[in-house]
Parts: sequence; C-alpha cells; structure tokens
Amino acid sequence: MAASVDASAAPIPAAAAAPAVPESAMWLDTRALNCYEGDAARRSWLLTPGLLTQRIREAAGEGFSMRVLQEAAVGGEHIREIEMSAAGVPWLFAQTRIPRSTLESQDWLSRIGKQTLGEALATRADISRAPFRYALLTADAGVVARALQTATLPPQSLWVRHSAFAVGGAPFDLYEVFLPQMGRAPS
Repeated sequence: MAASVDASAAPIPAAAAAPAVPESAMWLDTRALNCYEGDAARRSWLLTPGLLTQRIREAAGEGFSMRVLQEAAVGGEHIREIEMSAAGVPWLFAQTRIPRSTLESQDWLSRIGKQTLGEALATRADISRAPFRYALLTADAGVVARALQTATLPPQSLWVRHSAFAVGGAPFDLYEVFLPQMGRAPS
C-alpha cells in the first residue's frame, strides 16, 4: 500500500468547523438508496459492506494509493481528511470528525497516521457503528466542497456515505465522498 501525507494540500479551512453536511440533508437508509441511485455500479460501491478500503485496494491493484491530506484540531473537533486513488485518479475522499470529548478518552484516534481508519478500527473490539446513511449532496455542502477542492473537480453533486461510530462509547463520524471516477478502470 502506498500512503503519504500531502503537505501541499490546502489546509483545513476554519469553515471546516461548521457541520460537514447541512442539517437539511436527506439521508437515506440502505433500502431507500435503490430508489435514488439508478447506476448499479455506483450503487454497488456505495453499498460495500465491511472495509471499503479493501475493495478499493483490490480494484485499483498496484495503482492503489492513500494520502492523508490533512489532520488538525479545528474548533472543538479533530478532523482528518484522506484521499484514496487508483493510478493517480481520486476515487474517494473521506473526512473523519472526532469531538474533543472523544479524544480525551480515545487519544489514539489522533495518531492513526498513514493507516486507513477502517484498518485501524478493524483491530479493536470496542467499536460499534450505526447503519450506513447516504445522501446526494450539492457542491456547497462542506464535505463535498472539500472533496471537490482536493480532487480539483468542478462543482457537482456527489454521494456521501455517513458512518456514526463509537469506540468505548465515545462517538465520532466518518463521511465518505464517492468521486465520479470511483470504480472505473484507469485509462
């Protein structure tokens, strides 16, 4: 696995302390997603059970890479942003938002480093995750705006998968933004 920290990425703006998604976001459960996403291939990626990292790694083969774009305390949260790519083409942007109160009891979450969050969590027995939620969000939603900026893509709506985790009872959130080239063979 190739992993790196991208020191050239744009810093997490102070606006990142605002909610990752608007309160008005229409979240869908797994069953409802079939009614809103007609592209079977995209839907398959969104519905990936288990470690999405593993599926991306397998699909990308030798071209897989993961970059830690930014990791910093912003407002009352610790925010970590990563990008997974295939042959240099961004497939997934992910933003983890960890409340300060969670870090007080689970400070290891701020030291994941070049490992993916999924891989770090897979080794722990005290993790729980609520069912996935999905939303098609516009370019002005905070997490989508960051994904578009880091992948240098034009404004567009993108699917976001939300996972609400708890480790030892302490909550944190993961927002995965599925970029347009997700799952497509690099040219």
